[in-house]
Amino acid sequence: MGYLKSNHLFETIHPEVIYRFTERPVVVGDQLTDYQNIGALIRLSDNLGAKDLFFLGEEPVKQMTKIRRIAASSHGNLNWSFCQETEIRKLVAAPATIVALETAHEASSLFEIELPENPVFVVGSERFGMSEYMLDQADIVVYIPVPGLTRSLNVSHAAAVLFFEWLRQMQHKFRNQLINEV
Repeated sequence: MGYLKSNHLFETIHPEVIYRFTERPVVVGDQLTDYQNIGALIRLSDNLGAKDLFFLGEEPVKQMTKIRRIAASSHGNLNWSFCQETEIRKLVAAPATIVALETAHEASSLFEIELPENPVFVVGSERFGMSEYMLDQADIVVYIPVPGLTRSLNVSHAAAVLFFEWLRQMQHKFRNQLINEV
């Protein structure tokens, strides 16, 4: 079988073709403070092919070198910024479906819900989760069922699960069109 560099593999299977049939997601990180999570979310958003990434809250100016190092080449591959805006709909073009990832009353299991084609994914703070104000803006709230003894995921790990479950669903939804494209 042998090792194959990822760039070589993706040159032949073209996973980005999915964006001919659905919108590129927008990602919002609400009040993230850990530079490692910020850098990882930049990289994950780039991996996903996100259109934009917004960090709501103060820019950690003293940590930007570390953030860029963790994001690696991804820091220059997509639009990302820190902002003070708290109205998500002011940040994104309509129509968009705001999907909050949070353990909350009324939340649905990520694995039992159909995710939208036009998502804005919102993830909350490492320490305090997402505020009620942010949750109230969401059209859909999902959680990831965690069967182990530690019942919470690191925010960047949780975002990876969400992003690639969405991608899996979109690839399944558009499988017939994708077969004809590649």
